[in-house]
Amino acid sequence: MQTTRRSRDELRATLVAEGRDILLTEGLHAGSSNLTFKRVFERVEAKTGVRVTNASVIKRIWHNQADFQTDVVVSIARDEARRAQGSGQRVTALLSAFDTSTPASRARALREVCRVEGNASSAAIDRSANWRLWIGIVAMAISRSSPVERARITAALDEGYREVTAFWSANIGGVIGLLGFRVRSPWSLDEFSVAAIAMAEGCALRQLADDDPMTARPTGPSGEDQPWSRFAVGFEALANQYLEADPTFVPPRAGPVGGA
Repeated sequence: MQTTRRSRDELRATLVAEGRDILLTEGLHAGSSNLTFKRVFERVEAKTGVRVTNASVIKRIWHNQADFQTDVVVSIARDEARRAQGSGQRVTALLSAFDTSTPASRARALREVCRVEGNASSAAIDRSANWRLWIGIVAMAISRSSPVERARITAALDEGYREVTAFWSANIGGVIGLLGFRVRSPWSLDEFSVAAIAMAEGCALRQLADDDPMTARPTGPSGEDQPWSRFAVGFEALANQYLEADPTFVPPRAGPVGGA
């Protein structure tokens, strides 16, 4: 067993990282019951040989265990933007197949982007343990008895949402520009992104309670049925509300016929 004294910052980083690992692996249990000093200390000692005690951290790094738990949750909440990283690659892969030569073909292309991205987002959330953890953190922000802890978690959530909104806006802005659309007045691109994120999260909450069966819609290139998730349908509805054809758009060239 090592007895080397670690600096305050080193010990804090080690314990927060171990707490994050517990939550990312197991999720957030009621009352953070799986995120205790005792459990984290034991895991750190087993991995590194360094023995940590309450005296090492209480009043030195954190006021109490709840303060430590808040630190761990805040660190995870600030990572929210990572949840969106797959969407840009999916949409980019679609763009080369679309015909943007006419208003009708561009509308079909936009609909297909909404379907593919909406279906992919629904499937990703359904598989994601991190999504359930995120919802637990949101619930914690509401239910924490300490106003100071609530404020810290809420601030971290707000930071995470701002980052993911910026990510969505950058990707959506690029895609709609290539497809010949613009944001309809009086809306902004960020407002569209926030509405889409909120709908995605609402649909994901429903998925926790029941399955999200795909709905067949005759939206294929020749009118054949295609699968649509709840969120994909809602995403298309939002796109139709927030976006409009850009009258100044000049197609680079005609794409494959019926590509969307």
